Amino acid sequence: MSRFTKILFTLLLLFVFATGYSTVTMADSKSEKKQQEKQLIIEMVKEIEDLGETPIKKGFKTRKTYIRILKEHLEKLKKEKEIEEKKQALMDDLRKQINELDPDAKPVSDDSADALDKDEDIIALKKQLEDIKKKKKADKKKADEKKKADEAKAKEKEKRDAAIIRVKKEIYFLGGTPISEFEIESEDAYIEALRKQIEELKIIKEAEEKKDAESIPEWFVNMPKSSDAFMYGRGSFKSNNLDYSLKKATSRAKLDIANKIKTILNLKSKSIIDGSGTGENIVVKTKINDVTTSVVKEIVLSGFTELETKIVQLQDDWYKAYILLEFPVAKAYKAYMEKIEESPELKGRLTEIKNTDIYKELQKAVDAFSGT
Repeated sequence: MSRFTKILFTLLLLFVFATGYSTVTMADSKSEKKQQEKQLIIEMVKEIEDLGETPIKKGFKTRKTYIRILKEHLEKLKKEKEIEEKKQALMDDLRKQINELDPDAKPVSDDSADALDKDEDIIALKKQLEDIKKKKKADKKKADEKKKADEAKAKEKEKRDAAIIRVKKEIYFLGGTPISEFEIESEDAYIEALRKQIEELKIIKEAEEKKDAESIPEWFVNMPKSSDAFMYGRGSFKSNNLDYSLKKATSRAKLDIANKIKTILNLKSKSIIDGSGTGENIVVKTKINDVTTSVVKEIVLSGFTELETKIVQLQDDWYKAYILLEFPVAKAYKAYMEKIEESPELKGRLTEIKNTDIYKELQKAVDAFSGT
């Protein structure tokens, strides 16, 4: 075999080997791709079935076409499922809102006898929710209006009650008794009736005051002036009891004199304390002041002379008494000096007290009153 023949043979062998390897490789590649396509078809079919649909049946010329059709079917189903999930979530949220607003409300889609599609359910739920919200809003507005009306009514009643109390007080002040509210049908009418009663009472009171003023005796207005010898006091009192009006008028006249005597004795006591030099002695000072208080209390018990008395009969069997009393000042001085001289606390300072000019003046007044 020539060299050329050998070379040619070798090249031929190499060509045959290369061609066979390529064919085997291509065959293997096609087989693997076929398996992948089959596996993809199986997976898509299962996924479609899991989504609750029946996969499109085979019958296409190529697997590529079938795969494309399955992909389109699967994508459509996924989109529909996504929309369904969103709708379901929205419906759940609407049902939740409806339940929160009205626990007794039953979502309309639950009562659907026919198979409504989801869009119709959502629309129905939204409408139901909106209706409930409107009702809640209307109920709240109504409740708020009622509350405001009740508050306004309560305030008005409070104002009426306050007005009634004020008018009643005025009636009592005028000496009347308010009419019973059971006699009047309404509160406004009752207030008006009370005000009318006030006007009537004012007329009566003005007439009484006029009569009272006209009946005041001259000696009560221009009573005698008090002097070193005599103290005068006056008193008046109105009552529906004659004896009581006299008693109270007398008490007021006595109190009038007692207060005047107290003022005089307080001044005398201060002068005696200063004149005797006993101001630093708390015991002596206190006792002298106590003597003044004691004497004033005794004055209101006796020793008065009734100079004038007048009884005026007013309307409705009421009486007003006027009293004018006279009291000898020296009698108060005498009681004052006796208590000082009888006091154990003042015994050690009695000489200094008696030597004061004021005490000597009191003694002269007492002697003159006694006629000694």
